[in-house]
Amino acid sequence: MIRQPDLFIAPPVYTNGKLKISSVLIANRGEIACRVITTCKKLGVTTFVVFTDADTNAPFVKLADKAHYLGDPESQPYQNGELIIEIAKRFGADAIHPGYGYLSENADFAAAVGSAGLVFLGPSPQTIAALGDKREAKEFLAARSSVPLVPGYGGLDQDPELLEQEADRIGYPVMIKASAGGGGKGMRIVYSKDDFRESLQRCTSEAGRLFGSAHCLIEKYFEAGKHVEMQIFGDGETAVSFLDRECSVQRRNQKIIEESPCPWLSAEMRQDMSNSALEIARLLKYESAGTVEFIVDIKNGRYYFLEVNTRIQVEHPITEEVVGIDLIALQIYVAGGGKLQALPQLQDIKQTGHSIEVRLCAEDPFHDFRPCTGTICQLKTPIDSKGEDSAGLRYELGVERGSAITVHFDSMISKIIVWAPTRAMAIAKMIRALKNTICFGLTTNQVFLQRILASPHFHDVSYTTALIPQNMDELTAPLDTSSVDSSTAIAALEISRLKPASTDRRSAFKSIPMSFRNQRAGKNMSAAGLVSTEITKSGQDEKIDMLVSKDDMGAYRVVRLDPVIPPTSAEEDVYFNKEGGPLVKRYYSAIRSKRETRFDSVSILESTVGARLPWSTGKLKVSFGGQIATYDFAVAFQGEFKKTIYVQESGSGIPILYTVSGLLAWAGMLDEKASEAQKANSRVSTCPMPSKILEVTAKDGTWVKVGDKLLVLESMKMEIQVTSSADGIVSMQVKEGDILPEGSVLYEILEGNEDSGTA
Repeated sequence: MIRQPDLFIAPPVYTNGKLKISSVLIANRGEIACRVITTCKKLGVTTFVVFTDADTNAPFVKLADKAHYLGDPESQPYQNGELIIEIAKRFGADAIHPGYGYLSENADFAAAVGSAGLVFLGPSPQTIAALGDKREAKEFLAARSSVPLVPGYGGLDQDPELLEQEADRIGYPVMIKASAGGGGKGMRIVYSKDDFRESLQRCTSEAGRLFGSAHCLIEKYFEAGKHVEMQIFGDGETAVSFLDRECSVQRRNQKIIEESPCPWLSAEMRQDMSNSALEIARLLKYESAGTVEFIVDIKNGRYYFLEVNTRIQVEHPITEEVVGIDLIALQIYVAGGGKLQALPQLQDIKQTGHSIEVRLCAEDPFHDFRPCTGTICQLKTPIDSKGEDSAGLRYELGVERGSAITVHFDSMISKIIVWAPTRAMAIAKMIRALKNTICFGLTTNQVFLQRILASPHFHDVSYTTALIPQNMDELTAPLDTSSVDSSTAIAALEISRLKPASTDRRSAFKSIPMSFRNQRAGKNMSAAGLVSTEITKSGQDEKIDMLVSKDDMGAYRVVRLDPVIPPTSAEEDVYFNKEGGPLVKRYYSAIRSKRETRFDSVSILESTVGARLPWSTGKLKVSFGGQIATYDFAVAFQGEFKKTIYVQESGSGIPILYTVSGLLAWAGMLDEKASEAQKANSRVSTCPMPSKILEVTAKDGTWVKVGDKLLVLESMKMEIQVTSSADGIVSMQVKEGDILPEGSVLYEILEGNEDSGTA
């Protein structure tokens, strides 16, 4: 069996018995800050971090030796290079590590760091200036190298009409991309001339806001293309290639699954691409870590240069796993004056085994990858249990239980990395890791990632960047709700009855129910309960209500209830009791449901529950007729009669959010549910998350059709286009520049015809 290579950590450089770099300020946050701190601790290097209001109690702040408040996240303080350098000098730091994003590829910042007497842990300002702007990089390489370039236009003239003519010349589809951009931002694929101007406007808008330059390139887009990159490293004299990574699994032009090595590449093409990357590194006398990105056209078997990222990449861990080199330690070694030729471990770089990384993100793939916000109420990994499967498993986390995912930063929760002897084993290992990862409190892409990894399209090594867009129907197919309807619902009911560990001193009034509603101890409240959940199926949210009851013999009965239907206007007219009539009708309609599952032998084998905090967490082990299931859970106590519970069966990889109520509370909620049903048919659109309105394209009072673009909002660094949900007269409720909380009304579609709207 192939053995995973040991991780080589380059030794720190000493001068006159002292560390050349003894302290580092990390000009970043989240998981990359934690990653840099971890290596620095191994080297005995002191770490300083800067943080905003959103990260006061974040893990990277706790891990660092010292932390300094940076400001309000709204002011984008991580882009304030002058302030960051001032804080670094105040701490007495020797160096600044930029991480990725923010100022990591800003040549002026790198130069300012050097001018302040500090070491920049990255390439020289001259190299960043030559390669950081995609247009200038292509001009530089076209004049000085033999590296093949993607056909396109990168001129200074940015007249929209000229750019459209260039797109016609190149031939559709084309990619519009920000010259100074990266990370999938400021990019649009355009398939037809009709969509070019709109896509260009969105790209220039994003580019100007995120990168300070609205300049864009137009390039040929290869529909049968693979995104393959080469990890390079230099010390100004010597350059080393740590070989390839494949990053073709992308949504919104952003990577979510990466692997190394690329399983499609031949040994010959791998060597040719490595040589091209090294040619660029030697041409520039490259220093520190860098990534040369290529597009590979699998139809003609050729590769083309895309860009150079002059920083550490998000996906660098998979290279570390297969070559056995700590890249952060190597950055510190080279920045301290160390030479690559002095390290025998770098003389014969080989890839051993296979590594895969996935990005667990707070987003909803069932709703066009909409970013999601919330507080993580439980976070557990297989490594926490130290099982035998934790070998070759790595989590790069920037959050913990209690952390909030906000609109101010990227939606990534964790990078999960596996290593195994073969690709097939690595895929299986990653699926197991995802199935046993617990992340409660907000919507994530956990199920979506599992589906990609299990898909035959991913197992076919010729997959391209079109894997997700071409297979969205399959990847977002309806979930199997059979377990939701039965056994897990029983678990949810039993979890709701567990007594949380007390954090308070005993009180004489402890046994008296809240609001003095003593019915809670009655038969109807203890013998049965309503378990509700909402399952996303093919982009639609389906509410499932189940009546779970337990008889005197210990048998459980789970009845799936029919949806609540509002009364017709005719029924409302004849009801003597306007409130009681509809209530009685819905109650008897519900209990007549024929969809019933019965469990005759159920026993609780083990249960643990933590203190009654905002969320109490624990485990429950249940035997269903001899079949044992274990559940992780988190419970929010909303009074005595209603509880919100996250439940995930061990090994399922599917977290389910339930609401558990007693029968009296359920009866009281029926009118509320009818109201919700009526709202579902309304023509009002609300803000899906805290957002800023970038553009309002629809004129108030005009006639619109389903799918017409109404406005553009921004959240979590992403622009989201909002379209009309119905035909009618639009009543806009927002204006450009508005900053809105979640749930704010964006627009309402009024009844009417095309003639009744304004022109």
